[in-house]
Order: sequence, then structure tokens, then C-alpha cells
Amino acid sequence: MWDRIRRTAPQALISALYGLGDIVAGLILWLYFPANVRWAALIYPPLIGARGAISGSVAGRLTSALNLGTVGINLRGENEKLWEILSTGLAASLLASIVIAFPLYLTGASVDYLTLLSISIITICGVSLILIPLNISISFISFRKGLDPDIVVYPLVSTAADIVVTVLFIISVRSAGTVAEWILALIVAVVSAILVGRWFSRDYLRILMEVLAATAVVIVIESFAGLFLSEAVSVSDTSLLLIYPAMLTELGDASSIVGSILTTRLFLGTLRSKIPLADIAPELLGIFGVYLGFFFLMGGMLLILGGNPWVSVLTFLLAFPIMLAVTTSVVLLTSRRLDPDNFTIPIATSTADLVTTATMALVLSLLSG
Repeated sequence: MWDRIRRTAPQALISALYGLGDIVAGLILWLYFPANVRWAALIYPPLIGARGAISGSVAGRLTSALNLGTVGINLRGENEKLWEILSTGLAASLLASIVIAFPLYLTGASVDYLTLLSISIITICGVSLILIPLNISISFISFRKGLDPDIVVYPLVSTAADIVVTVLFIISVRSAGTVAEWILALIVAVVSAILVGRWFSRDYLRILMEVLAATAVVIVIESFAGLFLSEAVSVSDTSLLLIYPAMLTELGDASSIVGSILTTRLFLGTLRSKIPLADIAPELLGIFGVYLGFFFLMGGMLLILGGNPWVSVLTFLLAFPIMLAVTTSVVLLTSRRLDPDNFTIPIATSTADLVTTATMALVLSLLSG
């Protein structure tokens, strides 16, 4: 047992360190958040969540494919599975950009559809294009070095994506309705469409439908997260935004690691217990200890800014057990007829965003009351 904990904890620590890089995203959000745009807080979680759903699906399928040997560590044209994974991610980004406006209207965002479309194309498709080289590089390098890509790949990609999404979000919201924004959105959409057509494969539509189904669920979930973020910002000062992306990422990364371990072991046939979490209890203990320490660290950052340090710690202690139940349920339910890699990380991370934001709003309300 202790050997498994010692093997998992250092790799989880690497992932958590990556996640702490979301403080950069938080710093950008805190310093440049367009507080004068009333709907900005409502649309940030759905945008960052849709990005997480798609990159999570890509990372989950890529790491499982590497472990199973269906993707080779090369960029040759015959490495068809690799290009299929990347292509469906880009196609899902394009379609998600179109769909994302509808739940945003339901949240009461007072902005026209075309403006939302340009913002979502720039953020969701833009980050997918920018992070393709990083996703491939980290996956290949970690696999060559003997690390478990299920543990180290998604957290790093997720953190990088959150920083890029936050920058693109700030740029697109601040330039909303301008010619420059429309030109940028058009360029991003055209490049994405060209790559989608170039990398089309025989199983494309089936995989795309699964990715889109997961993304649609994510967008709805994240729309509710936007409501809770708007409420949390109204209860607290904006210094909370410094650690907000990092809290989302750290809890989402912890959930995605658990989900990736479960799906890989499910594929390998090594899950024997009726309670899957019991089979990975040592790994789970190592993951919990590492991420709890990082939530204490973020609490210290909040204390320096004059906030209540217990906000982050209590949020983690309340949200983590919920996410374990959600992640396990998604793996077991989707594995019956679908590919759990297309659903586990996207739904787990988006639910983590909602659970984290809702729990944070609850904790803030209780502490301020």
C-alpha cells in the first residue's frame, strides 16, 4: 500500500504544481477583469469549462491510447489515431462555439449572439489550436520518461489552457463588437476548419458525437457555475479571483487523475471490486494529501491579500468527496456503451468547476454571515 502511495504522490505533486500555475490566470483575471461588463462573470465559467471539456477529452483519449499502444510516439501520417483525436477536438471546439450562446442567454447575459459567437470562437478554438503542440509534446515526453501520462499530462495542459483562455477571454471581451475581433475570430475559425478537413478519419462522426454530447452537458453545467461566480463576486471582493482559476484547476485535476486511473484500469481489466475507489485507495490517499496541501497554500495567498484563508480549504474538503462520487459514477455509467475517455474528464472537470464555485459561494456566505 505504502509503495503505491509513494509512487502516486510525487506524480500528483508534479500535477498539482502545474495547477498552481493557474495563479497566473488568476492574476490576469484579477488585474484585468472587465468589471464594467456586467455579463463577464456569467460567461467566463462556460467558456473555460467548454475548453476544459474538449481538451480533457483529447488528453484522456490520448493518454489512454498511449498506454494501450494504439497511438505511436511519432508524427507520421500513418499515426491515424493521433490525428483523429486532435481533429475531433478541433471540430468540437467549432461546434461548441456555436452552441454555447444558448445557455448563456438563459443566464440573463445581456449581449447579442454574434458577439458571444466571436468571443467563444476566439477563446475555445483559439486555445485548441495553440495547445496542440504542447499536448503532443507533453504526452510523448512523459511516456518516454516512464511517467504515467494519466497523471501528468492533463494537469499541465489544463493549466496552460486556463492561462491562454483567460488572456483570450480578456482580449475578446474588451474588444467586443470591433472589426479587429471579427477578423481574429474569422482567422481562428478558418484555420480550425482546414485542419478538421485534413485530419478527417473513418470513425470521426461517432467520436465527434460523443465529444459533443459531453461538451453540451458541460456547457449547461458551467452556465450554472457562472451564476454562482457572479454571486460569489458580489459577496466577496475581487481578490478572490486571484485564486479562483487555481481552485477550479486543482480540484478538476484531482478528479481527472482519479478518472484517468479508473478508465485505464477498467480497460486493462484490473478493477475487481464492486466499489472501484477501493481498488485505488492508496492512490486516492496520495492524491488527497497532495491537493489538500495546495488548497492550504492558496488559503495563505488569500490571507496575504486580506481575505479569509479558510475559504479555499473548506471548499476543498466539501467538494472533493462529491467529486469522487461524480467521477466514479461517470466512469461506470459511460463504460457500458460509450468510451468513458470522451466523458469522464470533461464531465468531471466541469462538475468540479460547478461544485467548487457553488461550494465557494456557500462558504463565503456562511463565513460572512
